[in-house]
Amino acid sequence: MANLQLVVFELNGEEYGVDALAVNGILRPQKFKIHRVPGLPEVIEGMIDLRGRVNYIFNLGVKFSGKKTEMGEESKFIMLNVRDSIAGCIVDEVTDIVTLSDEHIQPPPAFVVGLNARYITGIGKIDERLIIILNPEMILSTEEYEAIAG
Repeated sequence: MANLQLVVFELNGEEYGVDALAVNGILRPQKFKIHRVPGLPEVIEGMIDLRGRVNYIFNLGVKFSGKKTEMGEESKFIMLNVRDSIAGCIVDEVTDIVTLSDEHIQPPPAFVVGLNARYITGIGKIDERLIIILNPEMILSTEEYEAIAG
């Protein structure tokens, strides 16, 4: 039986999780200036300078619900290893790190179709909590990845 360790975060009142192995770091946005870049897709908030490297920051609220996530006191950037680069995602709050066994993970519902089906790998269940498990490699569309890869 395999275990999956997830970094759990909240976004617009829902809980999401990503494989902890894909997380490159968790940052406090207050410590960074986001530089806006004209012409990039709306889901890309901008770029930050992290340890001398340019990293792009994505607004998952735009991607998931079409509603921009505003940064608050508890907001974080979850930096993810995505393909050959590192990209950050704005989340409302990082809430937990959990380990789930296969028996606590269900496949995504059959009615989740289209683009959403690509980046949802399953639903984790812990007591009364349901955690939408995301595939970090698929969160970015090919167009969004190409926009940041140059």
